[in-house]
Amino acid sequence: MKINFAQVPAEDVDTFGDDGLFGPDEGGNFYYNYVEFGTNAGGMEEVAIADGCGRYMPIAVDNIPELIKALSECYAINANIQDTQRIQEFVEGDNEAYVDCNKILYSTESVSDFTDWPFPN
Repeated sequence: MKINFAQVPAEDVDTFGDDGLFGPDEGGNFYYNYVEFGTNAGGMEEVAIADGCGRYMPIAVDNIPELIKALSECYAINANIQDTQRIQEFVEGDNEAYVDCNKILYSTESVSDFTDWPFPN
């Protein structure tokens, strides 16, 4: 069994072609990667993660929960880095805030792109 993931944007397929991609599926979509289980060399004892460059990495099924934790941590760290970059851009930008009754109010024009602004008022 193969499970494709990391869908390729249609415009990338149109521009660069589908060489090295997986698919298409019923909807005509292509994917960059897949996970294989049961039909790979390790059978039911491992999964293999593969890409379009012919690389693959076998992982014992027993280690999947640890892999999920490690990948989740990497994802969370990356999200924090992106938030930090957004905050730095905001602080370095031409933005204004006002103190009103011990609260900081940010002008709506200044933070319109920050719908999930991380600082409580």
